[in-house]
Amino acid sequence: MLNSYFDKIIYGGGLKYKDNNFTVMGIPFVMMPTELLIGLSSNPDVKLQKQLYETTKKSTYKSLKTQFGIDFRQEGDKGLKIIEDFFTASGWGLLSSIDLDLENKRAIVVVNNSAVGSVLKGKVKGPCDHFMRGIIAAIFWDFFGEEVDCVESECIAMADSKCKFVVKLSHEFDFSKENVRQQLSAD
Repeated sequence: MLNSYFDKIIYGGGLKYKDNNFTVMGIPFVMMPTELLIGLSSNPDVKLQKQLYETTKKSTYKSLKTQFGIDFRQEGDKGLKIIEDFFTASGWGLLSSIDLDLENKRAIVVVNNSAVGSVLKGKVKGPCDHFMRGIIAAIFWDFFGEEVDCVESECIAMADSKCKFVVKLSHEFDFSKENVRQQLSAD
């Protein structure tokens, strides 16, 4: 038994292996060591970190509807629950809460036991879950119907007890804060 979510996928026929490739619910999927993400996430080059975030955000947004087959805006809380379950079951960490402010197009997402942050605890000088930030930003871009950004305001790698991601419209971030400038481009 992997976990209840993937057990349902496996026994329900959602996991396929064909032509030496896996798909989960029709989405191409690979199993790889976390260390591959760790190497990129721990790179101290701020420009690279921003590129990882932006590339992940744009590619995830582009593929959300086609790969997941979910219109997050239309599905509302149900769509967010599916994503929460999928990423938790996939080993990214436990998405434990999503605080949503629909009117102002804001969200706070908490991840406990981040796969990336846990391994990098004490080894990096700033928040490191650039891939997770990009994925979260893309999901809420689709959910809110307007492009948003995501900043990791707390990170387990920085000795915080959890990773906390703040999502909102780009112009609403305070670029006088170093943490924001390190993670987002001001343009």
